[in-house]
Amino acid sequence: MKEITCKNCGAVFSDELDKCPYCGTMNKKGAYKKFRQKVSAFIDMMLGLKQETHRSISRGILAAVLRSLIMIAIIVLAAYLFSKTVRVNYYNDKEYDEKALEQIMWVEENYEKLDEAYEKGDYQTIEKLYYQNSGAVTKWHYYPIYALKSAYQDIMDDKYFNEYTLQDVMYFLFYPDHYIGYNGKIGDFYDEYELLKGSLTTWLNTKGYSVSELEEAYRSKCDSYGYVVASDLKELLKEGGNG
Repeated sequence: MKEITCKNCGAVFSDELDKCPYCGTMNKKGAYKKFRQKVSAFIDMMLGLKQETHRSISRGILAAVLRSLIMIAIIVLAAYLFSKTVRVNYYNDKEYDEKALEQIMWVEENYEKLDEAYEKGDYQTIEKLYYQNSGAVTKWHYYPIYALKSAYQDIMDDKYFNEYTLQDVMYFLFYPDHYIGYNGKIGDFYDEYELLKGSLTTWLNTKGYSVSELEEAYRSKCDSYGYVVASDLKELLKEGGNG
């Protein structure tokens, strides 16, 4: 038996006591030991065994029973969590399927309209449908060339030839993915794109710009993602370029 000093009042008492007999401050070590004794006494009382050998056997049986109960509880909990997950996945899958069906129906209803609008050069209708369902329109077969033609027209219609016009020109010539997106491919429309580039090059020459100087500027000023900042292009503006 060891003696300890109370941290509260300074009294000395046995470390087996659960609290100081003078001020009542708890002794964690003694309290834990007393708790274990109570638990052991409770088990003995429940099992009705007083002999040490019987106590050991009974504790082994109790431990086995407790392990079995814990395993059953874990299995039940796992089954419950699995059922919740399956239910969540079911609703997620159902919602996904419904959205996919809506997308398919929209495509069946509007892709023909998109084709007709493209053939007529009716970009207003295409733009309207794009705002309705941009995800579906960007997967439309003609979208890459439509996006490039639309960008080309915006450049040509620009009343002010400034740094923003140069930025658009650079994207069109050297980074067309800026307009058609990473999922889009020029592919079948490469020849049409080359014609647009040729026309744009001729137009730039009349304003005193060459493709080679613009490409050099683009390569030197674009970041690792291929983007340029319009304000960095002001120095490239030529006197006869505006208007």
